[in-house]
Amino acid sequence: MNPHPWTSSYPAGVRWDAPLPVSPVQQLLDNAVATWPDRPFLDFMGKRISYREFGAMVDHAASGFQKLGVKPGVHVGLYLPNSPHYPIAFFGVLKAGGAVVNYSPLDAERVLEHKVEDSETDFLVTLDLAVLYPQMARLLGRSRLKKLIVGTLGEYSAAPGPTRAHLEAAKMLAPVAQDDNHMSFAQLLDNDGRYTAHDIGDPTEAVAALQYTGGTTGLPKGAMLTHGNLTAACGQYVESLTGDDPIVNLGEERVLAVLPLFHIYSLTVNMLMGIKLGAEIVLHTRFELETVMKEFEAKKITMFAGVPTMYT
Repeated sequence: MNPHPWTSSYPAGVRWDAPLPVSPVQQLLDNAVATWPDRPFLDFMGKRISYREFGAMVDHAASGFQKLGVKPGVHVGLYLPNSPHYPIAFFGVLKAGGAVVNYSPLDAERVLEHKVEDSETDFLVTLDLAVLYPQMARLLGRSRLKKLIVGTLGEYSAAPGPTRAHLEAAKMLAPVAQDDNHMSFAQLLDNDGRYTAHDIGDPTEAVAALQYTGGTTGLPKGAMLTHGNLTAACGQYVESLTGDDPIVNLGEERVLAVLPLFHIYSLTVNMLMGIKLGAEIVLHTRFELETVMKEFEAKKITMFAGVPTMYT
């Protein structure tokens, strides 16, 4: 009798007991930058960013975060839609030695305040969108939040000026305060890119991110995800796709990412596995069926992660 009957559904050559190497999450990025420096990493609103360019942005973010005081034990919140700000800040926080706290734009203000206090979030990255910034701005002064780092959606697009003008005309932007509790995302990255690397120790013990539950049985609870958790998950995904007849090719895949990166499924499958594969990630802020169908053909998409409602 087969003690592992589920393996009969596995593709040939995929091992249920395959070794899953673990490492600091940022090592995934460093490996990709070294292997595919000139390959496009992100395609966002008409602009492409190479792995080399992205790696430099992350180093500047890490330096900026350390200048703010981010180090081991410090938690930085990400309250962002799908935009380049998310992966830049995510890896910048980890390289600075901190841990990421994911926040959902769908959260009510009382839930946001609970997460800030419960997770001990000191700094938070968001955008100047009317659906995001005001909620967090109201928490300054009445929570432990020390500073907001505020970007603008179009600053990594192919046409920043027209993009901002469109958002302003649609009344989608919020005025951002100019005081010591605020800094722009551009200011965060305005440095020489030098930072002090930290040894995380055992990847299976070092927390990389706090991911909150949906809160269906009370207030959301923060799940501690270690560097080992996240890199092992990537290893599982890659193992499942690379048996005797691999269905992915390193350095050749194109991922269409429409699921929000602040959800753990999209974070691991779209962003982290995409990086491990050396994929180009075509990043969209939301799911729009007609746009997605056009992108499949226009961008020659090879990988797409979805949820059931997208297919029905």
